[in-house]
Amino acid sequence: MGLGVAIAVNGAVDAELGGATSIEVSERMGETTTYTIRYDVDISEGDLPLLTDSRLDVNSELAVLVPVGDEMVCLAKGPVHAHQIHLEHGGAGSWLDVKGSDSTVVMDRESKSAVWADVADSDAVTSIVGGYGYTPDIQRTAAGHHETKHTLVQRDSDLRFVRRLARRNGSLFWVTSDATMVETAHFSRPPLDGSAEAELVINLDSPNVLTADINWESERPTSIEGIQLDLNTKQNIDMAVGRTPQRILGSQGLEDITGDTRSVALSAPVDDAGDLVSRGEGALIESDWFIRVTCETNLAGVGRPVRAHTVVELKGAGSRHSGKYFVAGVKHTIDAVDHRMSLELVRNGWNG
Repeated sequence: MGLGVAIAVNGAVDAELGGATSIEVSERMGETTTYTIRYDVDISEGDLPLLTDSRLDVNSELAVLVPVGDEMVCLAKGPVHAHQIHLEHGGAGSWLDVKGSDSTVVMDRESKSAVWADVADSDAVTSIVGGYGYTPDIQRTAAGHHETKHTLVQRDSDLRFVRRLARRNGSLFWVTSDATMVETAHFSRPPLDGSAEAELVINLDSPNVLTADINWESERPTSIEGIQLDLNTKQNIDMAVGRTPQRILGSQGLEDITGDTRSVALSAPVDDAGDLVSRGEGALIESDWFIRVTCETNLAGVGRPVRAHTVVELKGAGSRHSGKYFVAGVKHTIDAVDHRMSLELVRNGWNG
């Protein structure tokens, strides 16, 4: 394990496969985590045995484990689905990239038809993820789908269906694994409460970030208006969301900063007030992140891997832009020299 990283195959650490030359793991909020593990390819008895190794073959389940203190952190776990092979005459300089994704790709393999009646969106999600053996971490949703009104119809793969439900509720769907290979399916709005899980420091003593690019853009809606006809009662369902339902990561949100009204009208085929409000809040949550920061750090500087869907604290970026940020994406690049992390951070407020 020259990289200080362990590779597990179908749940068991394999010391030989720990001899990778580099590893890349990419996480993004609400998306499938991917991994690429590179191995040197050697010629043995006129063949290239690594290219047909069953441990690296299609659907073999690999996990990337990083030691942090006395524990292991699983960066990615899921099936192999691709090889990229580079060969040089004589063998020297040849390599194999083993590519895979987290296990949500299994949820996207089969298109399904189903009708969900007398349930909330979260009930349907809980039922679906249970069928894949995930431990559910599902936030309750308000929208109801009743037999006497309109049921919830699925005409898609489980993954695409669940992600569609997540987006209409302002939520994210992602799967994590712990070091014991137990996977948890998360369906919730961005978790912004609680303390920061890591500190990123620039322009102060003991920095772990050398450069940071900060961008903000204010031309986005801060309120939603909507109206829909209930086809059962023939009454209007009115909805107005005056500001983001999320916690503001700063002292001022975009509405406070602009000081004016920036609204859009939402039209959705619903007959449930909870559904209409959820979609309005979801639209605001999606447009909420008006500040983005890109930076790079490493494991040695932070002390543990930075993960997507967590909150970190940026220090030394000035009074306006220092503070808590939500981690929208991380690319882990691990080689014999370092474990680098390229980060994308987002924020829905600043300090006035």
